[in-house]
Amino acid sequence: MADSGILLALAGWIALLYWPFWSGDPRMQAAFRPGDLTEHHYPFAAYAHRRLQTGQLPLWDPYTLGGHPFAADIQAQAFYPVRWLTALLALGSPLGIRGYVAETIAHLILTAWGAYGFFRRISGDRAAAAFGAFAWSLSGYLTGYPLQDPPIIASATWLPWLLWALAGLFSRSPHPNRWRMLGIFAWAMAFLGGHTQTAFYVYAIALAFSGAQILRVPSARGQGLRELLHVLVLGTGWAAAPLLATAELIPWIERTSWTFPQRAGGFELWELWGMFWPQLTLWSPLYVGIPTVVLATYGLTSGLGKNASISLWGGLAGLGLLLTLGGEAALYPAFVRGFPFLEFFRNQERAALIVAWSLIALAVLNWPPSPGESFQRTLGLLTGIIGLLLMGILIGIQAQDSTQWPRLHRLFSQAMWPWGALVGTWLLLRAWPRTRWALVALLALDVGSVAWRTAEAGHRVWQNPERIAAPPLDPASLPAAWPPYRVDTRGLASGNWPAQVGIEDLHGSVTLSLRALERFRREVPGERVWALMGVGCYLQRPDEPPLPFPSQHLQTISFHESTLELYCLEKPFSRFHMIYEAMVLDDETAIRALRDAAFDPLRTVILDRPWPMPGLSVPSVPPRITLQGWAPEMLRLDVWTERPGFLVIGDVWYPGWRAWIDGRPAPVLRAYTTLRAIPIPAGAHQVVLRYEPLSVRAGLVLSGIAILITLAGLGPRRLLRPSRPRGLGSLR
Repeated sequence: MADSGILLALAGWIALLYWPFWSGDPRMQAAFRPGDLTEHHYPFAAYAHRRLQTGQLPLWDPYTLGGHPFAADIQAQAFYPVRWLTALLALGSPLGIRGYVAETIAHLILTAWGAYGFFRRISGDRAAAAFGAFAWSLSGYLTGYPLQDPPIIASATWLPWLLWALAGLFSRSPHPNRWRMLGIFAWAMAFLGGHTQTAFYVYAIALAFSGAQILRVPSARGQGLRELLHVLVLGTGWAAAPLLATAELIPWIERTSWTFPQRAGGFELWELWGMFWPQLTLWSPLYVGIPTVVLATYGLTSGLGKNASISLWGGLAGLGLLLTLGGEAALYPAFVRGFPFLEFFRNQERAALIVAWSLIALAVLNWPPSPGESFQRTLGLLTGIIGLLLMGILIGIQAQDSTQWPRLHRLFSQAMWPWGALVGTWLLLRAWPRTRWALVALLALDVGSVAWRTAEAGHRVWQNPERIAAPPLDPASLPAAWPPYRVDTRGLASGNWPAQVGIEDLHGSVTLSLRALERFRREVPGERVWALMGVGCYLQRPDEPPLPFPSQHLQTISFHESTLELYCLEKPFSRFHMIYEAMVLDDETAIRALRDAAFDPLRTVILDRPWPMPGLSVPSVPPRITLQGWAPEMLRLDVWTERPGFLVIGDVWYPGWRAWIDGRPAPVLRAYTTLRAIPIPAGAHQVVLRYEPLSVRAGLVLSGIAILITLAGLGPRRLLRPSRPRGLGSLR
């Protein structure tokens, strides 16, 4: 079978399995269940899509959590080239939920093609490469929870492409410049994909693979190390803008205060049986197909300690298994001490990516010319023993109370599937090598069926996807106002849909939320939060007692299976205040003061640092504040005040916000632990605020330099012209 035919088969099988998600036929249409994809990631993707279509880079999100550093939140994928490409190809159309799901599924096809290329190179066998590509792209890891969290898929997609590039770079390829270019691109894309934990695992696998190749040929170690550093440095340079922006965000996020149990969660020991038993839990993150496990076991038993590649992937599989246990294993605390940035990651079971890839690599590397007779006998004996055990279990089920039969029979049927795949694998290996492609087909059926059942159990609902992902509120339903009313959904309509439709909310579903804001919302009395942040409307459940504010009922809305009421205050709170008294308090004391009923936050502003302001006193004439212009990264106000004071803006403070008064720079102070304050002299002034983070500007400069260096060293002629082979030898 030709390579192009295999690539089409990979794409066709994946597209067929997930066809209901992007089908336009109402009779076959399916939607993702409400969850992280529909509530967290899709609205952010739609917001980025809308901004990119207008030629703007979405640096700030004013709609979520009172304001959020969008570009610094790597999961928002503001710098991901695939997001830019989607915006370009949409030709001005908004990003619909079916388009976003199709983009996510397309990543499975893309990673299948990369896996085929890598495994084709290291094995030299089309059947082995197809086997590895099916096993990886439809592995229980990728088709489980990560489909609800597309940045995981996006980052993991580039693992095989990166390894393929490194394999080409370290071999006797006549075109090293092409492999170098691909390696730099894939290294950057793994981070730009939006999931730093997954990117870390990708880089760990790539560095381990590179180290093994470099150490294999002592005479070429210097050259190999230079090639690796070339890819690493320039690839990191390409991703410098989001990397620096994320690094700037980390000291301010809630995660830095997590306790050990909050971040150390992982698999329990019994869940490791998921390597052999799919659907043991809702997802099957360790399942890569029974044929894969059989061939990987064959490789480990026959080549561990004798073959460097088998030792590499076997060691990585074992290390990954220990990491998936998180705090259940002694390795995790030691690993965190060695790599302190891992403290910002949770859900340690995501290291199953390392396990899945390593097992598949073992299976491909040990694609046997002819399995040993002793191994076939052992496999047949094991298959028979398991069959007898299953027969005994079935007899035991019949002896149980009939009320337990449905649950027990469901578990039994789940156990029968891997046993059937084991029987098929044993029979096909007995007729090897005539049955090589039949084993590929069995593997594709095995992992494909598990992916389908996983989608049915955890992803799919047979409903219109546009209705499932529809936001509960439309901006047109709110009263016309300038500035527009800020809404407090009060956590009753979860998700980031306000960013999708353009409604400013105090809530949201953000992974890297700001610590100060979370505490401000959690500990400061709600009426003070509303007064300082300019809330005009709110949601309420029908069974809740009325809130103590004169309000007008606007409409009843439905959100998933809940009924909610939308109210707007008769006198909405202002977002802008001139305050003429100030005190400086640390955050702990400031929160206590804001909880104190005797303290008036609209009379005295709490600052994080001293700022001399001569002549502070309450004026005899009220100030005038007029909003003249607004954009996500810009605010323009006309302010008149009889006396000097502090202009308090009820939007979230964050590094990168800069202010000008009549064209002259002015400080943006942190007020009440989380809002913005600007010292304003007496008189009439124009105040302009812009979000211009130094981290992004510096990162874009570094990225530009890295791209120019790459293009200068890898010009069109050098990409096309063969070079003298300078490889490190065989990769097997």
